Amino acid sequence: MTHIKRPYRSPRRREQAQETRRKILAAARELFVKRGYGGSTMDAIAQGAGVAVQTVYASLGSKKGILLALLDEMAEDADLSGMRAAVAAAAGDPPRQLRERLAFTTRFFAGGADIIDIARTVSGVESDLKEMWNEGEGRRHERTEALVAEWEAAGALAPGVAAREGTDLMWALCGPDVFRLLVTERGWSQEQFQERIASILESVLFAFLHEP
Repeated sequence: MTHIKRPYRSPRRREQAQETRRKILAAARELFVKRGYGGSTMDAIAQGAGVAVQTVYASLGSKKGILLALLDEMAEDADLSGMRAAVAAAAGDPPRQLRERLAFTTRFFAGGADIIDIARTVSGVESDLKEMWNEGEGRRHERTEALVAEWEAAGALAPGVAAREGTDLMWALCGPDVFRLLVTERGWSQEQFQERIASILESVLFAFLHEP
């Protein structure tokens, strides 16, 4: 019998690779904020991380890859998997599901306001990043649509509220632009944003809140 020799990958090497990746992302984030996306070169990112530029390319591929990795890191830090589990566990309780989604949204936007602002700004001038931004917002709308459809099937939507309208309202009010306007521009606290947006959506969307 022929035995195929599999490459050995030590835990230490994986840890080193992960640490290198973290350093690259931290250096890139700092540079993006200081110099802007366009003013941050791969060479400068490598220098900031203390690694060779070839290492940056091998680890993340491109500046776009770095930006996407930073957004993924933000989602992980905001506990995306925990939010999904909490929403699933709250099946049959639409207000709780709404508030779990909104709590994640608040954590995500608050923890990554600098990167979201960069992604939003750059998407207006670079076609590949515009496509990335539109794809991300499209996925957010689809996830909202699926949740609102679940509420509609359960008869939870208020009279006169169509699923499409409810989806659009929730997608817009829980989006980065409203967060930026109220929290960044107007100085609302994260708690105030979360509570007020949840209250508005609950009063508009859910049928049982309109019962005498």
